[in-house]
Amino acid sequence: MDPDEVASVAKAHIVMQAATYAPYAQGDFTAQLYDSLDARIPDMLKTDRVMVAKNAWGNIVAVGMAGDGPEHWEQPDDPSFVWPSVTRYLKTLFTMPGTHGSGLGTAMLEAVLPDGEAAYLWTMTENPRAIRFYEKHGFAPDGYGKIAVGFGNMQMIRMVRNPDVGTDGVGVLVDEAI
Repeated sequence: MDPDEVASVAKAHIVMQAATYAPYAQGDFTAQLYDSLDARIPDMLKTDRVMVAKNAWGNIVAVGMAGDGPEHWEQPDDPSFVWPSVTRYLKTLFTMPGTHGSGLGTAMLEAVLPDGEAAYLWTMTENPRAIRFYEKHGFAPDGYGKIAVGFGNMQMIRMVRNPDVGTDGVGVLVDEAI
């Protein structure tokens, strides 16, 4: 991402989130997203991997971000909270409507988490298309979920991809050359 275009990237990110979740979110979700614009800019600038895809006309059609987690909002006050098994965090991966199914999401995922890097993410249960996409790329629910308070009050789940752990959570023996 070009630092000079961070405001445009943040606005495009909001548009993609609104298009995806406004039908499911409670309250004035879209207005809340736009109210968060100023806070998104410094977050994008401090995130170590931010990738942007543009179409032939220069319009932003995808945004992906990965950094280290967990973030402050993930750490609930309840004693049943379980930390994710990895610290790399896929903060966001959104593509514009009309690009779904084109392979752009896969390309963006590979750009921000290359070589199947171990990571975790949060996704809304109201978005089964995203859940299937992440499962296709090795992520699996780790059993932890919560309500996205302040983000439409939707139910979300945490998914983890760990190359050294099978989808059943049982460790996989890795052959190493000696």
